[in-house]
Amino acid sequence: MTPPPLRIGAFGGYYGDRRGALDSFVDEPVDVLIADYLAELTMLVLGKNQERGKPGYAEGFLEELRPSLPWIASSGVRVVTNAGGLDPSACAAAIRELCAELGIEVKVAAVCGDNVKAALTASDAHQLVNLDTGESFPVDVDQVITANAYFGAGGIVTALERGAQIVVTGRVTDAALALGPAIAHFGWATDDYDAFAGAIAAGHAIECGAQVTGGNYCFFDREGDLGMPGMPIAEVHADGSAVVTKIGGSGGVVNVDTVTAQMVYEVTSTEYHNPDVVVDWTSIRLEDEGPDRVRVSGVRGTAPTPFTKLSLSYHGGYRNSMTLGLTGPNVSAKVAWLRDQISGYVGSPEDFDAFDISLIGGERPDPESYGAATSWLVVSARDADYERVGREQFADRIVELGISSIPGLYFTGPPTKPRSVGIQWPCLIPKEDVEIVVDMGEEVVEVKWGPFSAEAAKPADQSATRAPQPLVDHPAESTMVALGTVLGARSGDKAGIANLGVWAQDDAGFAWLSEWLTEDRLRSLMPELEECPIVRYDFANMQALNFVIYGFLERGVSATMRFDAQAKGLGEYLRARVAPVPIHIVESSAGSAVTS
Repeated sequence: MTPPPLRIGAFGGYYGDRRGALDSFVDEPVDVLIADYLAELTMLVLGKNQERGKPGYAEGFLEELRPSLPWIASSGVRVVTNAGGLDPSACAAAIRELCAELGIEVKVAAVCGDNVKAALTASDAHQLVNLDTGESFPVDVDQVITANAYFGAGGIVTALERGAQIVVTGRVTDAALALGPAIAHFGWATDDYDAFAGAIAAGHAIECGAQVTGGNYCFFDREGDLGMPGMPIAEVHADGSAVVTKIGGSGGVVNVDTVTAQMVYEVTSTEYHNPDVVVDWTSIRLEDEGPDRVRVSGVRGTAPTPFTKLSLSYHGGYRNSMTLGLTGPNVSAKVAWLRDQISGYVGSPEDFDAFDISLIGGERPDPESYGAATSWLVVSARDADYERVGREQFADRIVELGISSIPGLYFTGPPTKPRSVGIQWPCLIPKEDVEIVVDMGEEVVEVKWGPFSAEAAKPADQSATRAPQPLVDHPAESTMVALGTVLGARSGDKAGIANLGVWAQDDAGFAWLSEWLTEDRLRSLMPELEECPIVRYDFANMQALNFVIYGFLERGVSATMRFDAQAKGLGEYLRARVAPVPIHIVESSAGSAVTS
């Protein structure tokens, strides 16, 4: 008899996500609840917390868990989260204390061993080759703040099979939070790679919470009032296929577009490498199965490599910034004068390790309000020398220009002290160099890595662009429209990489998109990408393209000079650009309207 699907709900997509989301599942029949707390920046923040003597795990999870513990305990629902951060055992111990305080009996386990910082030696440094750039590790290992290997599902499976109801992990792949419960529930063999791949795809769909149920959704204006999008649920079947849906009666929407948006988010090639399986991302098929239900099927997987990702962060100096308010006409001239003054009085780009002046907004003729007449100029600097970007030498000196510069100049905040910067460094580590341990409280269990292919290559070098593609001429029978009229997009970050996923509304739209939007075309539309290597990947099954933009975020979220440090708005920037689009594509796009 075919077992019923495993219903996995997600109540969080980052540390700081909506409070009370866990409790929103109290009346929803689910088997497992997951939450992803660990962005790469979060690991850095937790590392700095530990340096200051604070806990190295996501304390906010305990606050979220407290009101829900009674119904979790009575319902038997399993909770799996990576809130353990840099210290899963301490997080598990804190949960046990909370259970004791509330008089609740729940078995808690911690998956540990991913934190390899203490084991790094000087001889290891030459092996820490940057996965994105091929560079050698540039500093001594004593400058490392965090060093965490990405685990797969193995530790989670062991914890669940030994009766744990709450499992907290350190750095596991986000989708492993869903794969682990699926393996434990269905009893899949360790080499059932297609089933694994399907569960990874389902986990990827829901790992960012409401981002798949209408949050951060580019076509939100076509859906009416979305309210507060409900939290997502993946119904995973025994063959690895799944249906993505959401809490019944909640706000938001689930459709092929919302799921596509999540599927092209933060992936960097057609091969999605996980410690348990390499997923062929081109094999994913999406189809509507009814209101707020999308089936994910056809996903294929192959054996993983002998390596897993090791995410490092290290001390990278200090950063400071000031935001200057500009109002009214002559914006270009005002910016030019300010640039000259800042260069002569504060410092020029060559005086710092990194320096940037970015204009936000721009001049509008006959502005209808004070806000419409306003632009901001963000001045940022990073340097190894604390004093060079400190308050006295940097921020105060910018303020000193207040009445010696452009008309109407003001500052949006007071001068501040610099903050320390962490550089993100992705690399690979042999699995055999990392031990997986499950701390059950009363016992500690060692877990072996699953099988892998010794012949499997490391992830392909993605830093070199493919051969230049010719720009397609102005399409016949075309009209000028904002690209968002016919295209969806979502963007995000992975260390120094920006990922930009773009998709069409139908087969005809994708045929045009795949021919028209080359790497060079993207650069012409977005001049900020001019110096960045770009690689395009095609996901024809989802009528989507994925652009991997190397170096756009420099050394990661903490260190980048970009005012959008996680490239979240890159997709909407592309959709705002006006370009020639064939009229039949415009007419067939849902909710479309010609803009010019």
